[in-house]
Amino acid sequence: MKKNTKNKLNYAVWIDHKKAIVLHTNERGELLTEQLLSNIESQHRIPGETTDKTRLFATTLSNGKREQNRENEIMHQFYKKIITFIPVAADFVLIAGPADAKYELHRDLSKKKSLAHVPVQVKTTGKFKAPEVYALLQAAIEK
Repeated sequence: MKKNTKNKLNYAVWIDHKKAIVLHTNERGELLTEQLLSNIESQHRIPGETTDKTRLFATTLSNGKREQNRENEIMHQFYKKIITFIPVAADFVLIAGPADAKYELHRDLSKKKSLAHVPVQVKTTGKFKAPEVYALLQAAIEK
């Protein structure tokens, strides 16, 4: 038995650490897509730099922890930007992707009280393009 999904706001998010594709159907059943980039840098060291450590008198400090905190903050802001695309009136959200970013997005989404009533499904996938994510969303809603 098929469910009536014509007038529902269903959302799908395909995410990895570099970009996200947000797909949704509006009230008329039309597909709308948004692509967001995380602006995370892949190379943190300056070309020609021989070490990632800094000397301060007799001690050596590593920049690793500071860089990791900076990277986590950039990703947290990226998740917040994605969540702003999902309205309170959403009926279903599918989060898919190849990396752990989907679980981190799900965690941040579940912390948002205004979206606590929205059912969310998390699925591990490979690298997808928008039509494949839409097919995944259609399969998830018809179950």
